[in-house]
Amino acid sequence: MAPSPRGWALPAALAALLVPQVALAQISVGPHGGDVGRPASRPSGGSGPVFSPSLSLTFTLPRKPKPFEARDASLEAQVPDAVIFIVKDGAADPQAIASRTGVSVLETVHLESLQLRMVVGKLHPGDTPEAASARLAQTPGVAWAQADHVYQGFGLGGRSSKALEAQGLTPAILATPAAGTVAMIDTPLDLDHEALRGVAVTQRLFVAKAGPGVHGTAVAGLMVGRGDVVAPGRGARLVSLAAFLPAGDGARSQTRSLARALDAAALLRPNVLNLSFGGPDDRLLAALLSVIDGRGVCVAAAAGNGGKAGRVPFPASHPAALGVTAVDERLRIYPFATPGPQVDVAAIGVDVTVAAPGGYRQVSGSSFATAVVSGALLRTEACAKSRDPGAMRAAVSNAAKDLGAVGRDDVFGGGLFRLPARSAP
Repeated sequence: MAPSPRGWALPAALAALLVPQVALAQISVGPHGGDVGRPASRPSGGSGPVFSPSLSLTFTLPRKPKPFEARDASLEAQVPDAVIFIVKDGAADPQAIASRTGVSVLETVHLESLQLRMVVGKLHPGDTPEAASARLAQTPGVAWAQADHVYQGFGLGGRSSKALEAQGLTPAILATPAAGTVAMIDTPLDLDHEALRGVAVTQRLFVAKAGPGVHGTAVAGLMVGRGDVVAPGRGARLVSLAAFLPAGDGARSQTRSLARALDAAALLRPNVLNLSFGGPDDRLLAALLSVIDGRGVCVAAAAGNGGKAGRVPFPASHPAALGVTAVDERLRIYPFATPGPQVDVAAIGVDVTVAAPGGYRQVSGSSFATAVVSGALLRTEACAKSRDPGAMRAAVSNAAKDLGAVGRDDVFGGGLFRLPARSAP
């Protein structure tokens, strides 16, 4: 995967304050991206404990959490019997194009933020994504064609008081609720978990028949959770764009689902978007992420757990994303962390405690280092007020505590994430 050059920037707005004891809405999204059914709501189950300067940031777990170390799985880079082609709205008939090029249409999705249609095609036996993409690319009316890439979630994380304070998140700062909206693309959440009770959560499903996942629940708790999970974004509104299916301790998705979720994020325009997953570079997903950046959304993405021989995956490799790697509380790099020029900052994500369906887990990985950074970004001027992702990336780089070799390096990026001095009240 070739590194993407840094430097894209663009603008925009949306913010909502947390109201204690709000209802949680869950909306299912059909295979063509439209909402189906009606939103269902339920009581939140209470606002949870009040967080004040006198509240200790240390906590006792209800039970000993099960340890877990995240390592990138060895996956096929693409769905072997599928291809994606892109057409302009009203410019061509996808069924006719598919018929001429020897593929079958599985679904067509309008991506409003791009004003394009994504067509997912099924290949006939003996065909390959590369061969089908080449045929489609030569067909009038097709903007481009590509594989349906495969993506995975990168493990979990939680936070103790020592870890938070090392990153500039003091009890005094955390006593003030964060404002605005943070969105995430991950597995469905366990909305009944005590860490999410009293949190303003909206969930949209872009996958079918998916139960709550460990990965998404952990990420959500680290960003905005309550109770035993101390989260820097506590008080903000959370939007879960569930595009991953739980897969053991991890998560799996592909281009067709992520495109719908990123399109929804572009239309929503949250203050912060958390992307704790990774996979191959993807032209369609990159175009959507550029639109999101241009609408003023601060994006944090996991730099991956592929080890020293790995390469920083998409979306952390995209210039619109703040690439986050994981270190332990002694500021040593996570043994499976992926180095590269797209690593921007490190955050504590080793041996940390997270919410998970049925209780809590102790885990390690870049996903959860990223989640804590996303929660903290809600407290920055650039994300909460001016809505300037480029300014956010510069402020985070300037505020980071240098680690490893003097100056910026491919292991720690600019160093340990610290909340920039100009933070939102």
